[in-house]
Amino acid sequence: MERSGSLKSSGFFAVKIFSILMIFVIAFSSCAREPASPFKILPKPRKVKFINSAGVGFRGLKKIRIEGDFRRPVMGPILSLLPLTDQSERGTLTLKLSAARKLPESEEGYILLVKNGQIEIESRGEAGLFYGCQTLEQLLEDSRDSGMAVLACTMTDYPALSYRAVHIDVKHHLDTMKYYYDSIDRLAQYKINAVIFEFEDKLRYRRRPLVGAPQAISIDEMAALTRYARKRHIEISPLVQGLGHATFILKHEEYAPLREDPESRWAFCPCDEGTYELLFDLYRDAFEATPGSRYLHVGGDEVGEIGQCPRCKQRAESEGKLGLNLYWLNRVCDFAQKQGRIPIFWDDMIFKYAGVWETMGNDLDRKEVSQLWKKGEPVLDSVLDQYPKNCVYMRWNYTPARQEGNIRALEWFQKRGLKAWIATAAQNVHPLLPQDDRVNIIQSFIQLADEKKIDGMLCTAWDDSSPHMETYWRGLIASAEFSWNPEGRKLEEYEKVFLQREFGPACVEATELYADLFQAVSFWNSALCEKGNHLRMEKLLELPDLKNPGAWSRKSEDRLKTAEGEVKRHEELKAQLITLRNRAHRNRYHLELLSAINDFQVTSAHLLLTLKECDTASKRKRAEGMRKVWQSLEGFEQAWRKLKEVYEETRFLSYPEDYVQDRYFHLASRKEDLTWMIEVETQFHELVKDWLADNEKRD
Repeated sequence: MERSGSLKSSGFFAVKIFSILMIFVIAFSSCAREPASPFKILPKPRKVKFINSAGVGFRGLKKIRIEGDFRRPVMGPILSLLPLTDQSERGTLTLKLSAARKLPESEEGYILLVKNGQIEIESRGEAGLFYGCQTLEQLLEDSRDSGMAVLACTMTDYPALSYRAVHIDVKHHLDTMKYYYDSIDRLAQYKINAVIFEFEDKLRYRRRPLVGAPQAISIDEMAALTRYARKRHIEISPLVQGLGHATFILKHEEYAPLREDPESRWAFCPCDEGTYELLFDLYRDAFEATPGSRYLHVGGDEVGEIGQCPRCKQRAESEGKLGLNLYWLNRVCDFAQKQGRIPIFWDDMIFKYAGVWETMGNDLDRKEVSQLWKKGEPVLDSVLDQYPKNCVYMRWNYTPARQEGNIRALEWFQKRGLKAWIATAAQNVHPLLPQDDRVNIIQSFIQLADEKKIDGMLCTAWDDSSPHMETYWRGLIASAEFSWNPEGRKLEEYEKVFLQREFGPACVEATELYADLFQAVSFWNSALCEKGNHLRMEKLLELPDLKNPGAWSRKSEDRLKTAEGEVKRHEELKAQLITLRNRAHRNRYHLELLSAINDFQVTSAHLLLTLKECDTASKRKRAEGMRKVWQSLEGFEQAWRKLKEVYEETRFLSYPEDYVQDRYFHLASRKEDLTWMIEVETQFHELVKDWLADNEKRD
């Protein structure tokens, strides 16, 4: 008995000693290497070093101290509540401007120090202090959500690209001014520092009032938004479409004489002085709407055919179409420069006229690209003295952009001393939602720009199919992440951080949410079309021939099988979105919109499956199927009403009656209300109703 007790006692002490040794080993290991950062800040900070000191909890920060001659920066909802103090003590945030050598060279960079229960943000510039506060706001947000203190650390942070812009395109719709103000706050949170605001006819021009739509934003309203943005270190610059994309101007009979082609409202005549008189008036108004901003985007893309009218034809024959295009570009760039603005220009037409535009896609091999550039580069260089030197050439590409031709184009600009920036896209041109994931594409092109030492990026958000602006945010925020820190995160990590920042820590596991929604909407886009989709419907799906029961179902077997899968996917997504909305700490409206889209898109799958139930020789089953078809049509109407209600919380859904129609190939230009989105359903449902009436009579 004594021997047994002695062994137990010895074993106990051995375990105890081993445990103590392990504690020392773990402690030593923690000191020896820097732990992985637990912070989920977006964009990801450049460098975080943890230190052995007291951190700061959400409720531990009490006051703010300003060290230097500058105004307190605009702050988020947490920091803005804190009062100012002259004392440096525990619980104080100190903001400090200095020229210390340890600081990043960029005035947007900063060092954030958490130590001894205090926080200090130091920068060379006020923009850096502002961005440091945005980072701290996210840290405190997570501290509040988790109940854990912000760990003591030194954070050194600065951007890779100095110009980080997103695109707001209002050509086919307007949101409320409140939504634009909220969007500026949201962009500032993620360290975006510029917006290119594409007006078309949605600015109430004073010098040419005919061009502005009746519901357009006034110059004073836009100027107020510009000043609001600048306080948040965001510069709003206008985009007024120029040589092409001019239907919003040339649709008016008063301006029809300025058309290059009398039968087309698309493009201006570049040889008509009236073109410049009109454009310069629009530019002047756009400058007044964006006071103090540095840039003017003149558009210039996708012009189509020029050199058609007698004057232009003569000039094109002597100088080439490239020379004619550059004549227009020089005129608008000279005007911009005299007005103190730096022009920005989409670059596609110069490469098209040189015969190398197609090398920027994915269809050619390296040999074909080399051959085309061998012919095209001398064409580009033949008018080298005509390229405006005061212009920023926007190299746009909406793919991962690693094509040989795209890289050659960037290098061509750099070797010729022309300034180039890149433009990627927040989503592809589809209604409702993207049909594929854009985050990897955005990351790829920005990483290429960083490798090529290009310092500017624009993430476009085209309104051609006019989805809700909320659907762009995942892409816009990705552009903020990677333009600040291109190599900071892998895509999987970014997705979780995005979910935490936008919705809260309880939502981070929903990493397949958008991929599933994109796939669901992809089926909706063509579900009711034999050929084509909502963007270009070529032929609607045929309905069952009840004189030949079962034939339609056999022919549509694959489509119907997919529809069954989509109904199941919808139910899974619906449950997930309900859970996310219940758990979300913020931005529930975004999830409400996704829920409405999910419920709307599945109506096409439901209709197909109820039509299948009608495709039978049994009169009883056929009658039951027809009853379900009517229910499916009513289900669509309910989902459509709900979707419009959600859209209407931020968007104006219809144009005034006196709006001059602006018809062209963009989906959203087909109607002056939201019904362009459901043209396929409207036509198909009318066929179904007639089909039901005919077959119900027959039975």
